[in-house]
Amino acid sequence: MENKKMTQSKSNLQMIKSLTSNGLGAFSYGIFQYGISFMLLHATHSPLSFGMNIAVGPLISLLTFIPIGNYVDTHNHKRIIFWGYLLRIIGFALLALALPFFSGTALLIPVAIFIAVDSILVNLRNTAYSASMRQLVKLSDVAKLTSLTTAVASASRILSPVLGITLYALISVEGLIGLEILATIIAMTIMMTLHFNRVENEQKERLSQKEQFKQTIDYVKKRPFIRDSIIAEIVVNFFYTAVVTGSPFIIVNQLGLPNSVVIWTETGYSIGYLLGSLITSQLKEQRHFATKIITTLILVGVSLSGLGVLFFLTNNQMIVSVIGMLLSLMMELSFAIFDLAIEIRLQSTVEHHILGRVSSTLYTVGFAIMPFGTLVYTWLFDIFSDGSYIMIVSGVLLIIYALFSVSTFIKNIKKDDLYVQNHLVNE
Repeated sequence: MENKKMTQSKSNLQMIKSLTSNGLGAFSYGIFQYGISFMLLHATHSPLSFGMNIAVGPLISLLTFIPIGNYVDTHNHKRIIFWGYLLRIIGFALLALALPFFSGTALLIPVAIFIAVDSILVNLRNTAYSASMRQLVKLSDVAKLTSLTTAVASASRILSPVLGITLYALISVEGLIGLEILATIIAMTIMMTLHFNRVENEQKERLSQKEQFKQTIDYVKKRPFIRDSIIAEIVVNFFYTAVVTGSPFIIVNQLGLPNSVVIWTETGYSIGYLLGSLITSQLKEQRHFATKIITTLILVGVSLSGLGVLFFLTNNQMIVSVIGMLLSLMMELSFAIFDLAIEIRLQSTVEHHILGRVSSTLYTVGFAIMPFGTLVYTWLFDIFSDGSYIMIVSGVLLIIYALFSVSTFIKNIKKDDLYVQNHLVNE
């Protein structure tokens, strides 16, 4: 729904406030996350210290995405975002109070409980924010706001590890929690100054969870492109875990290279997603959706296979560092454009009364595959002595999937364009 009364200057101001709030929140939480991970690593000596979010977050999201999507679509978005912030602040304070009572491996207990509860609050707030973008800015600015929101989060991924490690050494975890509470209060204050424009056809009817879920499924059936997008998200995230799981393992254990080489590839991922977000934000017309989806899927597959070939051919530290960073950069840049193309299409074309449920379904189901993918690839890398073959085959399979999906995507996008023309104009 385009707000005809909103001026471009007002839309720009709303965008700046939104990006400032989200950027501060992502940056401060990234610092906290690395600090708490190093605390657990030193206390437990367990790799689970850095895998807690991957293990717990997607599982909690999968269990709660239906009620969260339903709740967002039937309640005031600004109020949901406010309570999401406030309850997180309380959660951080309770975590700080609880940590002194635990030591060693037992520290995993309060941290796991916090991550589980925090995942619900973050999903609730993010779903409400995502469903509100057409309320915040002009419809023509939705794509830019979506891309730049992702860009500021990506930028935080580059800077937060170093600051997280440094501040953890200087002020301890309790100090990091205090900083996170302060940053969250500032981010909440900025977000609450935003004006959420009223939506004329906002759903008033309260349906049961089962009825609302059925309504979502019926809606997806009307727009098969959404089903195609969900499948594509599942496939690409599954194969993406080959990189997350395999690259550090191959570099350190099979190639015998130092940890600094892993840092180079991780830097490539962060820079690539940031560049992909910035490139998407500069596209004036969000067209050629099917082409962007298929092309970027193929490029992710090529990059994944390319990393496998690189690890197979050489263990030269300089070559693996430089070429590995470039390939990981290309992979993450392509993944960012793929991810944002789908998100922008949803936010621009899905009716407001069901947008929260559709967005929640897409991303929760897509990312919920990652814990399963991590288990599968961990098993594969343990079985095969040369993990480079696994990465090569995974990339080839992703390319094959993309090529076989071309005709279906194009056909369903054409159908979806007709649906949008007939329905969105009336919203």
